[in-house]
Amino acid sequence: MDALLTEVNGWVECLQAAHRVEARVAAFKARFAAALAGSAAFVHRDRNGTINAAGEEVSMALGVSRMMANRLVKVGVVTGEMLTATGVAFESGDIGFDKAWVLVDCLASVVAPVAWAVEERVLPTAATRTPSELRRDIARALVELDPDNADIRHEAAHRQRRVSRPEVLPDGMARMGVVLPADQAVALDCALDSVAVAALAAGDERTCTELRADALAEWARRTLECGWQFTTADGTEVRTAPTRINVTIPLEVLARAVPGWTPLTSVAEVVAAEEGFLPAEGPPREASDGVPGEVSTGPVRGHRVEAAWLEGYGPITHALALLLAAGGSWRRIVTDTLTGAPLDIGRERYTPPAAIAEAVRLRDRTCARPTCSVPARRCEQDHVHDWALGGGTSVDELVCLCRRCHRCKTLRAGRPGPRRPDGTRDWISATGRTYVAHPERSPRLHGGRLIGGSPGLHDDGGPPPF
Repeated sequence: MDALLTEVNGWVECLQAAHRVEARVAAFKARFAAALAGSAAFVHRDRNGTINAAGEEVSMALGVSRMMANRLVKVGVVTGEMLTATGVAFESGDIGFDKAWVLVDCLASVVAPVAWAVEERVLPTAATRTPSELRRDIARALVELDPDNADIRHEAAHRQRRVSRPEVLPDGMARMGVVLPADQAVALDCALDSVAVAALAAGDERTCTELRADALAEWARRTLECGWQFTTADGTEVRTAPTRINVTIPLEVLARAVPGWTPLTSVAEVVAAEEGFLPAEGPPREASDGVPGEVSTGPVRGHRVEAAWLEGYGPITHALALLLAAGGSWRRIVTDTLTGAPLDIGRERYTPPAAIAEAVRLRDRTCARPTCSVPARRCEQDHVHDWALGGGTSVDELVCLCRRCHRCKTLRAGRPGPRRPDGTRDWISATGRTYVAHPERSPRLHGGRLIGGSPGLHDDGGPPPF
């Protein structure tokens, strides 16, 4: 037993040592990020003020979100200039990045003498506290050490209330975060609880947590379908119009929902067969569940199964897409079909018509800068090659950029390159470094090899057959 305990204690010590090393490495990253932010190479000015593009550079260099990159920069700057005791604990490995961020997030906007007093009180126990516990310790210390300014801090914090965008989780799930004033958060919690309790009392078989989630989603669904009336801060009455969300679904998947329809080979397979790359009819394939005598309706050799797409989220299962495509708050968009919409209008106009703008949004899905995940519906469309310098207004010449990335391009703090046939695109940063932006899903090359398909297929380099 003593030998076992000795071994276990050894592993625990190794775990703690690794944790300290990880913290020290994170501290170095924060310092380097802060040094980048202090470089004049990233500072650009226009009539709207000053923009520092260091966060974008850090984001693309490390392959992290812009929010995470900006946190790294802020921790490096604040712990190096103001919360130096936190910086020492961070660099020595006593606290990790998550706790350093809590201290910086809570104290960076507080006057220095108060921030130092709070830091002195909470830092000695920070190593043994979780980030949530540390945040509560700081909140308590702020009220006790500086009660006179508590209301001022609350008013400033109140302006930071927010609901995060959906974070993609496996199996068609998503996560969202909410930051609200305490009274609003408690009201929301009680309202969801009241719905769950009533449903359980009526015999609903869902759990309390499932009912709370479904109640919130039901409010959103009704708002999308019927609109919502609310009052703005200046007393204006506003009513939102019914809204639909795009669901992009492959034609061959949608067709399987037609009663009595026998699945044929996909559009891509028919094209490949016509080009002589693979037989139009392959041998019978065993069903995925292995039932003898049944034939699978799945893809044959060389066909890449296309995922359906939910705007603002990403890939979803075909079954879910079929349900959403039935109507309601979801607008169905069918792919691999000819619409006749124009895709290139040359240089006759600067602003793209609706058909081209929609095609660009559906192609890009998100902002074109690597690591920026702002949905295309909230992005602006800009010319890859400046229109004033000869760039055309076409699907190939337009790109989706969020407002900040568009501003960076205008200020020459970064710019997109042309889109390649495989869907990738370069982004040249403020320092001249090149980062590759990969599409959410690579395109099919009709009339030749299917990207991601059978290596036996080849591309003849000719134009698409349709």
